[in-house]
Amino acid sequence: MNLKRSITLGVFIIVTLGVVLSRFYLNVQSEHWDGKSKAVETAYEKSIMTKATKVDFFYGDEPFQIVYGEDKIGQDLIVWVSDKEIHSEMANEGFTEEQVRDIMLKKGQDFEVQRVMPGKLGQDYVWEVFYKRQEDGGTRYFYDYYKFKDGQYLDTYRLSLH
Repeated sequence: MNLKRSITLGVFIIVTLGVVLSRFYLNVQSEHWDGKSKAVETAYEKSIMTKATKVDFFYGDEPFQIVYGEDKIGQDLIVWVSDKEIHSEMANEGFTEEQVRDIMLKKGQDFEVQRVMPGKLGQDYVWEVFYKRQEDGGTRYFYDYYKFKDGQYLDTYRLSLH
């Protein structure tokens, strides 16, 4: 009987802990999910987007939610959504992520691209490339910026060695 009580108590504790942790996770993530939902709604209302497929977050001078999707005839569309502005571009009218990755391959084989995403640098809508490279003192991380429309190089931000 003592073993049965211990097992019952153990199961009760595990189930209770699971419920508490899942509620905690949902509370922490709800603001993030709400932000994505609001960005998609804004993209639907303020652009020609009719179907959203993905939302990314860009943190630059001004934070943006980047909404990827399609218009009513199925053309790919990207919408930058912030508290201050909404901007949209047809994906086929700008440089593509693949073209930006090709630029990075030509730049050097020792770069390990971590992420490529649309963003905004100053007044320019850009592709932001986050990558790392091994140097003598350790690993250095970089951000490169290329104009969204034509892939023209704008700037590189170097972070300290790790």
